[in-house]
Amino acid sequence: MLKPKPLHRGDTIGLVGISGALREADVKYPKMMEAIDALGYRVIEADSCRERYGYLSGTDESRARGLNQMFADDRVDAVVCMRGGYGVARMLDRVDFDVIRANPKILLGYSDITALHTAIHEKVGMVTFHGPMPSTCWPKFDDFTRDSMLRALTSTQPLGVLKNPEGKAPVCVVPGTCEGTLVGGNLTLIASACGTPYALDVEDKVLLLEDIGEKYYRLDSMLTQLRQAGMFEKCAGVVLGGFTECSVEYPEYTFALEEIIRDIIVPAGKPVLANMAIGHMDTKITVPLGVKCRLNATAGTLEITEAALAE
Repeated sequence: MLKPKPLHRGDTIGLVGISGALREADVKYPKMMEAIDALGYRVIEADSCRERYGYLSGTDESRARGLNQMFADDRVDAVVCMRGGYGVARMLDRVDFDVIRANPKILLGYSDITALHTAIHEKVGMVTFHGPMPSTCWPKFDDFTRDSMLRALTSTQPLGVLKNPEGKAPVCVVPGTCEGTLVGGNLTLIASACGTPYALDVEDKVLLLEDIGEKYYRLDSMLTQLRQAGMFEKCAGVVLGGFTECSVEYPEYTFALEEIIRDIIVPAGKPVLANMAIGHMDTKITVPLGVKCRLNATAGTLEITEAALAE
C-alpha cells in the first residue's frame, strides 16, 4: 500500500466537498473554518465546498474536479472531506486515480466517503483514514475524538490496540483471533458498490462495518447482500462499529440487531467484535484503512500492527 506523509501543525489542508451540500452554510462554514484554524492548519477550499446542486455539494464534475485538484496541488499536504451525506459514488468515474497514485496524501472522512476509500484501495492501493469531518465534528471535538484523530494523522508508528472511550466496552460476538488488512466503513456504501468496478475485495481481510439511521430490515437486507456476495466467508474477521439511530419499522414484527447479526454474520464462523467506537457517534476513533491489524475478538481488542504513514 502507498502511505502518505504525516500531517504537521502549520500544514495545508485541502478541503473538498464531494458528497452532500453543507446545510445552514452561513452558520456552519465560519465554525468549520475556526475549528480548522484552532488545530493549527491552513486551508485551501475546493470550489464545490460552497456550491449546491440539489442535495449535492456541486455537480459531479465540480466535485470530482476539486478532489483531483487537491491531490495534484503541491501546496496541499492532506485532503479532508467537508462532510458526508450522499453523492461520492456518482462521481467516481470522474476521479483521476493516476493523480492520486502519483501524489499520495492523507485522505480523511467517513460515512458516504466510504465509497472513495474503497475506490482508492481498489484502484490505487493507498492507505486512507476513516475519521471525523470538519462540518459535523471538528467544531465540537471532545478530547478523546480530537486526540485519536491527531494521533492517527501524525504518528509514523503503528497505532497499536485501539481503545474505546471509557465506559464503552467492545463486545465479543464470535470468539477467535485473526490478522489481515483492515478495510471497510459504511455498510450502505459497501453494499451498494457490489457488482461495480469499485467493489471491495475482502479476501483474508478484516472487514469494518458501521451505519446510521437505517431500519433494521434494511440492515438485514444489506448484510444479506454481503453474505450472498461471499464477503463473510472470504474475510478473516469482522469489526462492527456504531449502528447509530437505527430502528424498527413495525415493533411487533421485527428482529433485534443482535439477532440479525446472529443469523447472517455469525454462521461464517469468523471472529466478530462489536461495539467499537467507530462511525456515526460523537466520540469516535479515527482508524487507518489499508494497514495490517490483529483482531482478538475473544479478548475484545483490535490492534493496528502496521504504520499507516510514511517515515
